[in-house]
Amino acid sequence: MTTDTPRTGFLVRQFPSLASRDYTLLFVNSVFAAGANWALLLARGWLVFEITGSSAAVGVVTFAGMAPFVFASPIAGALADRMDRRLLSIWAAYISLFGTVGLAIVTIAGVVEVWQVVIFSLLGGIARAVQQPSANSMIPSLVPPEHLLNAIALQGISVHGTRVIGPLLGGVILAALGPGPVFLLSAVLMAAGTAALWMIRYRPTPRAEGSSLTAGIFGDIAEGMEYIGRDPRLALVITLVVLHCALTMAFDSMMPGLSADVGGGARTYSAILMGLGAGAVVGTVMISRIRTSAGQGRAMLITGAGSGVAMVVMGLSSGPVGAVLGAALAGATQASYMSLSQAFVQEITPDRIRGRVIATFIMLAAGHMAFVNLGFGAWADFIGVRPLLIVPGLIWTAIFGLAILGLPELRLLLRTGRFRERRVAFAEAAGGGGGG
Repeated sequence: MTTDTPRTGFLVRQFPSLASRDYTLLFVNSVFAAGANWALLLARGWLVFEITGSSAAVGVVTFAGMAPFVFASPIAGALADRMDRRLLSIWAAYISLFGTVGLAIVTIAGVVEVWQVVIFSLLGGIARAVQQPSANSMIPSLVPPEHLLNAIALQGISVHGTRVIGPLLGGVILAALGPGPVFLLSAVLMAAGTAALWMIRYRPTPRAEGSSLTAGIFGDIAEGMEYIGRDPRLALVITLVVLHCALTMAFDSMMPGLSADVGGGARTYSAILMGLGAGAVVGTVMISRIRTSAGQGRAMLITGAGSGVAMVVMGLSSGPVGAVLGAALAGATQASYMSLSQAFVQEITPDRIRGRVIATFIMLAAGHMAFVNLGFGAWADFIGVRPLLIVPGLIWTAIFGLAILGLPELRLLLRTGRFRERRVAFAEAAGGGGGG
């Protein structure tokens, strides 16, 4: 645990995790990095849609940005359990900054082509796939256990809430100046976030390893996945997260098409992304104030069910207002459900293996979103956007309901906010605490 001097004030009373200086810096980094990413996503999606007029092309670019979570996140998680997680995050931030500046240059020069956007999206995806496991696995070391959900919820506010600020600033610049200057704005925000990472004082204890780096890394990845398989609590939460992401959160490639369908073009597209962010802020602020385990369980029930309903609302929208309201509901429920799920995973995972478990969590969630976004983007050109919002939303709602009826462990979690106590052999052998 970091030895920050406790901080006080109104914000700290509302969000006690901000009492930690190092966590506050990590939160600031997340705000800038996420704001940059959403502005980048806005301009990148609209640029490709303007060049091609195809949701499938947007889907390919979105896929390129998400696919690295499949192959890079596991390696990043293993590295995060071996080295300074802060330094790993800084290196990843530099890669992301380099790619964004490159995209800005070719766009402003007027020589941008779709294949270039795909390459830069791939590079940025690799950077985020490395940074997220390393940064998220630092959180339990920066705040006391009783403030863990509050800290994770604040991370959710930064990641999803900046959908308001990023598209707001980016949308104004996009409408007035085009996508190139939006990419420059993203680069400036990334640089500011990287500066906050450099100021974090926390340093983990290095983990000694006798094996070679390559052999050790892949052995570590396998060990992390085996650990999840041996703990049915982790397997349950992560399986539901995979289904949740694939069925209710893989719609990025379809938002330009939905905006064109309901009317309003780029302005509606920006408003939808802002609605997602505004809803996420409200939802994650509400769950960050939950102080009881039972309250966390009830919140997971409500947000899990609400995620499917939100997709149906968005799919049935007849105009820009309905689409934005549906997006706000989606943001509130989806961001909150993901924050609660990650909090449950963090609570029961020992620190020695936390990077690998969180990396697997991110890999499976983002990986499924990548492939489903690619497929949905292609299908949307033939069957339209609306069925691809409504039908998956209904499927998720049915799966979540059947899981509640059929799985006593899930019912216990939703009722009490706690799992049954279990001891996993790896945690005992490793001497790692923090597990259930």
